Amino acid sequence: MDVFMDSIKLSLTGLKTGDRIELRGFGSFVAKERKPRSARNPKTGESVKVPRRNTITFKLGTEIKAEINKKK
Repeated sequence: MDVFMDSIKLSLTGLKTGDRIELRGFGSFVAKERKPRSARNPKTGESVKVPRRNTITFKLGTEIKAEINKKK
């Protein structure tokens, strides 16, 4: 597990520049930009503006998907 986390940490600079991190047979991480939007505070009902931000998404590899979806 430490090797996995170390490889992700080393690749963070790539995510910051918009590159994709791919771990063959496992999946890939991609940095995406979320656009600014309006939201509502559920407690008060007040409208608030949510600023633009970056987030990381993960897409599962096809080999793992196939294993998970195998019928018993």
